Amino acid sequence: MSGFRLERRAFERLKADCSREGKEEYELAFYKLLERYNTTIYENRFITGGVVEVFTCALLRSVGIDCTLYADQSRSGDILLPNDRKLSIKGTFTGGPSDVKLMNKQGEGVREWSTATLFVISEVGIVYGSPDMVSPKHVKDVKDGLVLKKAAIIRLMADASNVFEMKLMRKPPTEMTGFSHKASTAVVRQILFEMRSKALLKMFSTKLNNIQSVS
Repeated sequence: MSGFRLERRAFERLKADCSREGKEEYELAFYKLLERYNTTIYENRFITGGVVEVFTCALLRSVGIDCTLYADQSRSGDILLPNDRKLSIKGTFTGGPSDVKLMNKQGEGVREWSTATLFVISEVGIVYGSPDMVSPKHVKDVKDGLVLKKAAIIRLMADASNVFEMKLMRKPPTEMTGFSHKASTAVVRQILFEMRSKALLKMFSTKLNNIQSVS
């Protein structure tokens, strides 16, 4: 753990100092996000992942942790801490531990997990993990990225000090996707209404809603 002392302290401070109000707001925001953007719809996974990063950064700030969003500038981390330390945020929304994609990759070559991570897990909460806390056999290089196996998450969760328990809902079932927003459709709706579009907006209620319902 010596190489990740600052990241560990940030997580421990979050557990110790998070207010009831902050925790409940995070849980409610998480609920509204998954209710609105069901991740069964593939493109929604990108928006939910990004939003959870923002929610988590806000939660860390609420306990006085100096941090900023960093994902746009770095492949290795999502949140920047003092002294150029980084935290990655990874969400898994199916309920309980599962395999987690640590990073995507393009081209050949070996990738290494080198960033402490907050795993935001439905029906569990926020789980802290870093590369020195898991067996290398549980980190698998696959064709399009690097995956942390479910067994590693289970081992992390076995130590209560690694878990900040929260009431985080799991994603709605597949049959509920018809009631979910689709990220691209929501953006289209917002832009067309801001434009006060006439020609394109005429098609919105039929064409775009049909696209959403069959996706």
